Amino acid sequence: MIFKPVKQINWMELSGLLVGVFFTVAVTIFGIVLYTKLFASGMIGVEEYSLHSTFEKALGLRPGTRVQINGVDVGQISDMEIEGDGVHMEFVIRKQFQSWITDSATVYAIRDQNLISARVINIDVKKGRGRILDDGDYITPGKAQDIETVLETTNELLGRVNELIDAADTLVAMAMDTGTTVGALFGSRTLYDNLNMQLHRLNDITLAGKSALFKTSSLLDTLHSNIPGLMHKVDGITDDVSGMMNELKPLPGKVDQLMGNVDGLMGNIDNTMGKVDGLLKEVGQVTTGLSDFMESTEQTLQNADDLMTGISNMWIIRRNMPSKDSVPFMVETLW
Repeated sequence: MIFKPVKQINWMELSGLLVGVFFTVAVTIFGIVLYTKLFASGMIGVEEYSLHSTFEKALGLRPGTRVQINGVDVGQISDMEIEGDGVHMEFVIRKQFQSWITDSATVYAIRDQNLISARVINIDVKKGRGRILDDGDYITPGKAQDIETVLETTNELLGRVNELIDAADTLVAMAMDTGTTVGALFGSRTLYDNLNMQLHRLNDITLAGKSALFKTSSLLDTLHSNIPGLMHKVDGITDDVSGMMNELKPLPGKVDQLMGNVDGLMGNIDNTMGKVDGLLKEVGQVTTGLSDFMESTEQTLQNADDLMTGISNMWIIRRNMPSKDSVPFMVETLW
């Protein structure tokens, strides 16, 4: 068996190929790492939306400053510009955190690690409260919470304290100067006498109030002891009244029956009165006829008397008339 000689590898010829392979692998790895870094930082491959707000000051803030929620990076400042008396800022936020940010959230600057670390933007969220902010909405700004703001607030407070101290010094100087109104007021004995008098009156009013409270307490004790018996009596009266009302329940029916009987009696009386009215009318007619008859009789008698008087006045009759009445008594009586 004859062995062929092994051909030796020319490494010089393969060196160019190996360099190309290693360069390609290195570029690929670098691209993968760069993409991962950019993706993790939210620069590519991440859905975002924008919010804006207005701060009074933007010290230590710039485009690219991180925006956090509870210490987690959720975005960054994309733009800043002076607007009116403040600084208008636009924030780019990842869409995955949109459900956390509502109209009840506030945004402010803070130092996330220590007193000298770089400033970041913190969003204080109250998840589940309010409306979820959409792209382009306004988020309410809050007071910055860092050492600069604390020092600034302290300086403002100290300035106000200095103003109060100056005002107090002015008041003390005016009180010590008897030539001013305040000095005359506090330097006068009349003020203290009036205050002392009013304190005595207040003491008297207090004593009178204590006495009134003691009497009221005694009255309440009396009421507390007497009211149960009174309520017992009221209960007894209530029971008696209830019994009386039960006894009076049949009374309306009896009254109605009595009124029905009275109505029937009144009907009978009305019939009787009608009959009496008819009888009275007939009696009136008879009386009227008798009255007319008596008037006719009286008129006839008057005519007869007039006739007799006329006859007696004739001279022939007068001469023959007796001087005395010759008519027998019986006849005159019958007449």
